[in-house]
Amino acid sequence: MRRDSNAEPSSLQPSGLLSREAMTGKFSLRAILSTGDGDAGEPSGMTVSLPRDDPVDLGLVNSTIAKSLFENFMTVLNPYICQMDPVLHTYPYVRQRSSFLFTAMLAMAAKLFNTSIHKQLHEHAEELLSRCFREGSKSAEIAQGALILTYWKEPQDTRAWTLVGWVIRMCIDLDWHKLAASLGGSYDDKSELERREVRNVERTWLVLFVYDRSISLQTGKPYMIERNDFIESVDTWCNNSISIANDFFLGALVRLRLETSVIFNLIGPKRFGRDGLSLNNIESLLTLINRRIMEWQNRWVQLAEQQGPPDEESCHPFLIRFYGTHLRLQVFSLPLQELLRACDPESSPSLEMLWVAYSSATDMLRMIPQNSSRLFFAQDSVHIMIAYSAAFLIKLLVLAPESMTKEIEPSTLEIIRNAAIAFSQQAAQPGSSCALQAGFLNKVTSNLATRWRTESRSAAANQVVAVAAQTPIQGNRPSSTRTPAQSRDWAILDSVDPASQQGTLDFQFVSDETWEHLFASAGFSTQDGVFLA
Repeated sequence: MRRDSNAEPSSLQPSGLLSREAMTGKFSLRAILSTGDGDAGEPSGMTVSLPRDDPVDLGLVNSTIAKSLFENFMTVLNPYICQMDPVLHTYPYVRQRSSFLFTAMLAMAAKLFNTSIHKQLHEHAEELLSRCFREGSKSAEIAQGALILTYWKEPQDTRAWTLVGWVIRMCIDLDWHKLAASLGGSYDDKSELERREVRNVERTWLVLFVYDRSISLQTGKPYMIERNDFIESVDTWCNNSISIANDFFLGALVRLRLETSVIFNLIGPKRFGRDGLSLNNIESLLTLINRRIMEWQNRWVQLAEQQGPPDEESCHPFLIRFYGTHLRLQVFSLPLQELLRACDPESSPSLEMLWVAYSSATDMLRMIPQNSSRLFFAQDSVHIMIAYSAAFLIKLLVLAPESMTKEIEPSTLEIIRNAAIAFSQQAAQPGSSCALQAGFLNKVTSNLATRWRTESRSAAANQVVAVAAQTPIQGNRPSSTRTPAQSRDWAILDSVDPASQQGTLDFQFVSDETWEHLFASAGFSTQDGVFLA
């Protein structure tokens, strides 16, 4: 019997015996039971690309404004997310290829550049997204459009975690998890258009890897994409002859996640103490990690500066420094949090550990006045990271030894206020990220200053956040017999929600609910994976 060249005789599993078409993105009963006589008749995965869905043809936006918004997205917003290839994704190409992706790009550009038409474009993009889900459509463009809708969300939108998970499942259905490792010349037998379309798929999968790992770290939920040879070969992928400047920034983020993926398993909750690593081992590990982050940062900043546009300063060097500093804050705050919770004099945090965490948070905020114009266009995750660094500093001022905070308190509050001023000077629309950020930073500093004058340090540990959120924190231990030092230690324990500590990386000395109220009071949503790094 002659073998079918398309068969996989070595596999006796469903994936090897059933219809190949059904196993590659069209898993339906009709596709599985198809007799090959043309009766399967699956609708195309590009149903959203029909002319009737085009926002220009529908009169949602005229052609001139659409072209302007598209150009603004590609030149201003795309460098932050590294999804689109400016050579491949031209205005005619995207418009013909996918009305959903086209509309999503225009809607997000309108949110920042032409707010009067943002609502109608956003509603149309949401309708097309719903249709994609209902019809089971799958394509690179659908994946990209869905991701774009998660970067600059509406304040009340909490779907990022769910949407990213859906997109990953879609792409796995398209066999993207089987992409081969980049080998430099692997595209030589293809035309330039074909090569760029292949890289478009690869680029989107790398973006998803970074997004998936980032959300996992921030929420404590499991990630979906495993590292493999393709992802490990990102350095080679970046150096391809048709690489673009954005690819190097994406490569930097992929490499950061690869190099630090095991760190949090080593220093996470319950990893040190009586049954885990000693404080000395933790400090040695942190020193090594800090060095690796600095090496990563120096290398990729240099590459980004070399690859950046010659006629204008790229946002990539700033973002690489910002993400590296944010990761350093995350890494050092996690064991610091556990040590403070332990209330064990023998495992009190070292001055170096405190100082690196503190300086990382202040360095993040010091970058803001120098880069405020770039932050105007940054996606939501960057603003949440900034709010996190400010919240960390406020809690540190309250909880750290007074001998330390007495010296740093004035300069710390000034750094936060300067960041707030920088955001308020952006002339941003009410409700925009910059306006919300300015309000948030001003609120936490003013609340601290007010409480500092009237409350003891231990009371301030609970009250500064509670006042901001208008949600009093209830202590669960009597305080009438505590010494001042005991009051401070119990305040730490009283304000921690142990259930929220499993696998999360937020520097939480209060419950998730309290922090959510605090962020929400300033207009931020902290649910379902708003973070990206």
